[in-house]
Amino acid sequence: MISTSIYELVPKQVERLSQRKFQWLTFPKELEDRYERDVSAFRLGRLWVEGLVAILLFNLLLFANHFLMSSVSWKDVLFRSGLITPVALLVNFAMRLRPGKVYREASIALAACWICYTHLYMELGQYALGSSYAQVGVIVVILFTNVVMRVQFPYALAVSIAMMAGDLVFLRLEHFDNRAEKVFAATLTLCAIAMTLIANYSLQREERLAYLLRLRGEIQSDELTLINRELHRISNLDGLTGLGNRHAFAAEYMKLWKQALTSRAPLSAVLIDIDNFKMLNDVRGHLYGDQVLRRVALLVQQALRGKGDFAARFGGEEFVALLPGASPEAAMMVAERIRKLVEVAGSPAVDNVQELPSTWATVSCGVATCWPTHTDLQDKLLDAADKALYEAKEQGRNRVCYSEMAMERR
Repeated sequence: MISTSIYELVPKQVERLSQRKFQWLTFPKELEDRYERDVSAFRLGRLWVEGLVAILLFNLLLFANHFLMSSVSWKDVLFRSGLITPVALLVNFAMRLRPGKVYREASIALAACWICYTHLYMELGQYALGSSYAQVGVIVVILFTNVVMRVQFPYALAVSIAMMAGDLVFLRLEHFDNRAEKVFAATLTLCAIAMTLIANYSLQREERLAYLLRLRGEIQSDELTLINRELHRISNLDGLTGLGNRHAFAAEYMKLWKQALTSRAPLSAVLIDIDNFKMLNDVRGHLYGDQVLRRVALLVQQALRGKGDFAARFGGEEFVALLPGASPEAAMMVAERIRKLVEVAGSPAVDNVQELPSTWATVSCGVATCWPTHTDLQDKLLDAADKALYEAKEQGRNRVCYSEMAMERR
């Protein structure tokens, strides 16, 4: 789950990196930590593969030396195979151990410097073409480090400065080239560094911006999901009482019926009707009637057994409760608890206590239970509960009645 602070940071960082001017690429700490977690595995895998390819190509240059100079120098073999390759393999193998960002970037930068310095040392004072070959080698290492491996920009800048310093020392010590040739060689290396740093910066900015845009898309998707979920919740609630509405009841009834059918467990329904609600509205007004509806809805909810039970406003002054797994006896106990709670606390306060008898809210409840089968109709349970509710009304109201059904217990 995306944290709230990242929700706030992402749009600002998208706007910042979208500006066409130099921007420091590092994100604020929390966002930078998330970026590192999300991309490090892919980056380590890429570095592992590219590192192996680079080591292979580097050692193949021995054959190029052989064809260029008609022989292979044992010094080259020693330096390449004994000093450079083991260090490169060690750094490359470390990528499989999933190191942290600092070790990952710094180890690649240091290995690149080691290769550059060793290459310059091997070419120092050997032959007239050695200087040109050294410059080519330095530029290749710079290209590989800054553009192929794409070490993060601060490390790329540091390693480029270090390689430039090593090249200047080499040119100062090299005695085959004249001053103009050395200035040209240094300028060529400097241009290569400048171009590769620009490419390095641009590539990393595009990578980070693409990551931010993808993360922003996830955030927008999460927000849309939350909005849809809230709209779905609101569309399934009765606006006055906060209980489920008829639509929510129909969906829950279908779900609980299927569960009872699968588990061979009973399903009970309780229909609750507020007694003499029309008279109550006539005496105290519709606003008071609304208060009664809200109070009864709250008491019905409180009387349920737990999370598995479900209550909804069935229409007007009528409510319904679904009790999965409840036997007739358990359902009757829940219905009686509802009746008693409403009798005691179902009437909001009134100004004139003399009006209480005529405005006292009570409920009648009809209870039915079934053990669903594939041949049963779902409406039978509600019909039976409605029949029981009618009986409770006929017997004087403020009571609970149970109705037997034409369904046999399995």
